Amino acid sequence: MELDLIEKVDVSRVLIQRVDGPPSKARVSSLDAANAVLERWAEDGAPESGNDQCDLQIVFEDGFRYREHYHLKKTQKRISLARHVRKRLTELAGVKGKQKAAQPADEPQISLIGANLAESAQIALDHYNI
Repeated sequence: MELDLIEKVDVSRVLIQRVDGPPSKARVSSLDAANAVLERWAEDGAPESGNDQCDLQIVFEDGFRYREHYHLKKTQKRISLARHVRKRLTELAGVKGKQKAAQPADEPQISLIGANLAESAQIALDHYNI
């Protein structure tokens, strides 16, 4: 039996900018490093109730981009951007055939690498190391 192994495209950089709370910016080269930054920010300055908003952009080695507003909560025990992004892409991939005129501000924005947003999200899930 032959296994068809496809090498997934890796993350090139993760850019994070805190919109609420103490002004902070970070540029890291992995999702694990981004998790550490966000966990530190959550401990150091996120409000006890509610959340702070961060602008998050993940850039992959081939130029594919994922952007969204990430809500930072002090009550989060462990942050996993990979799990969060996979969940959001799965939600986007589930809207197959639905064309949206305008995306809400909280909905992720991705590079269109397919025929529509849903197909692009599925391609991202299949071919990118998230």
